[in-house]
Amino acid sequence: MFIFNLKRSARDLFGHLILIGFPVVLIAFFNFIYTKSSIFSGIHGQSLPFLTVLTIGFALTFQIYGASLSFETIGSDFFSPMKDRLSASPGDLRMLVISILTTAAIVSFLQTLVVILFSVLILKAPLPMLHLVLPVMMLSIVFHQLLGSVIMLASGSVKTSNAILSTYGSVAPMLIGLYFPLPNTAFFSIVRNYSTPMALANTVIKGIIGNDTSRILSALIPLLAMTILLFLLMRPLIKKVAL
Repeated sequence: MFIFNLKRSARDLFGHLILIGFPVVLIAFFNFIYTKSSIFSGIHGQSLPFLTVLTIGFALTFQIYGASLSFETIGSDFFSPMKDRLSASPGDLRMLVISILTTAAIVSFLQTLVVILFSVLILKAPLPMLHLVLPVMMLSIVFHQLLGSVIMLASGSVKTSNAILSTYGSVAPMLIGLYFPLPNTAFFSIVRNYSTPMALANTVIKGIIGNDTSRILSALIPLLAMTILLFLLMRPLIKKVAL
């Protein structure tokens, strides 16, 4: 079941092109346009290279869109005539949902890894502490895979989940100042660092790179708590859809 879902996810070449190609192009484009611009000088409150900021920001952004890898597959399997065929099979439908979520998270992580390696190896983006950054990226992926699936299972609509995740994916990068700088005030500092799950993951990674333990914990704890909450919400929803 796991291998089958992994192969099914891997066959979506168009999806991979979008979720890898778009962030790569955007990182290169924004880096080319703004590297020497004074617009972005010093806006992040630390000496973090702008290319590093772009790499982290766009990698996290497209993890949100990558949540469709799980909830669209679950929707096609359980909210269509396919459900009757699956119910007639001897397999455990709850394990099928878990398998879909797991393989989607793995595929999304591999997509993120390709984006990061492109920036590091081709664009020469400085990204230290990569062995600690990647687990945070994985946590962000798990959160968004769960978020999209919880919304889809609760609403019974793939379109609803897509609409909510797309809106969130459009707004979240702006709230961390990825596209343009936010005002340098206490309020916008909170918005930039803690306003969304993406902002929390971004803050954890910046804390890791800057060796700032208090910053890491202040964002990691709520992100972990929300991920656990989504996991707990998924359990009754999986049981309900598998009946």
